Amino acid sequence: MENDYTDAKWSAHATTYSSVFSPMTQYWAADALRIAHRDILEKLDHNAKSGVPFHFLDVGCGPGVLSFEFARRYLHTKTDIRITASDWSDVMLQQVTNALEDDPALRPFRAAITPLQADGTKLESIPTASVDAVGSNFGLSIIIDRTPAWTAARRVLKDDGLFIVTAWADKSSNLIWFDRVTDMCNASESDGEPLNYPSLVAASDRERVLKELQAAGFRQVKSYCTTHTVVFDDLKTLAQANMDNPFGAKFLERLTKEQMEATLMNLMEEDSRKNTYSEEGSAATTTSGDVVADLSPTLIPITAFTIVARK
Repeated sequence: MENDYTDAKWSAHATTYSSVFSPMTQYWAADALRIAHRDILEKLDHNAKSGVPFHFLDVGCGPGVLSFEFARRYLHTKTDIRITASDWSDVMLQQVTNALEDDPALRPFRAAITPLQADGTKLESIPTASVDAVGSNFGLSIIIDRTPAWTAARRVLKDDGLFIVTAWADKSSNLIWFDRVTDMCNASESDGEPLNYPSLVAASDRERVLKELQAAGFRQVKSYCTTHTVVFDDLKTLAQANMDNPFGAKFLERLTKEQMEATLMNLMEEDSRKNTYSEEGSAATTTSGDVVADLSPTLIPITAFTIVARK
């Protein structure tokens, strides 16, 4: 999956990501900043007293969800705050720029937020020990080999700097779906090595990322788990968005589009059914149990971890 982290692949997915997944990741951007709030205020106060600008670096920012949430919460303080929104994808970064220009609610933040195209596992253009806090809202945690990303984040942080990262939980619905799809791929007669379960390589339990950060030299590492029931527009749109994602597209090398879509829709409907009630039964299934295209809202419980650490 390392090859999934290219400008071209994520740029091609940018519009879908912004419309379908950004509203979902917003929950954990808010959670992460609430969880780290006291630590952030402590850092802001220290910089305000010393007259040094506070630099927040958002790695794998996508369309800017975490950067904008940070701006809404803290740009009103007396501290001079600079936000760098970095991503692999130039199209994602253009979305950040467009939002700052076009959204009246975000326009006041234009001078404080700087988009930067950068490889999040290297951050070569960011000077060593120049950042007060680094955040990543799922952008780094879905990488298979996360160690270079943790090393890069620690390098750019000042001493005692904050690192705030979110990671999908290995038992969350959205990871279980892809584990089931992985079973289908591995049971097929396609060539190639068996695929690893995404829950084991692109997610976390309460300790996995915590221990990785400790091994990378971070200290005071704490992990927090939160769950939200997320409302999506409909099953088909959600299934297609997951197939369009560079993370999900690799399964189409071994399965047909129809196989993968049907599997995802059935799994999603099963999860959504627990949060939806109708006296007439589920409108999203046929008498045979197959999911049909439906415009009913889809309610999915999603779980993720917020991990907070210091350099």
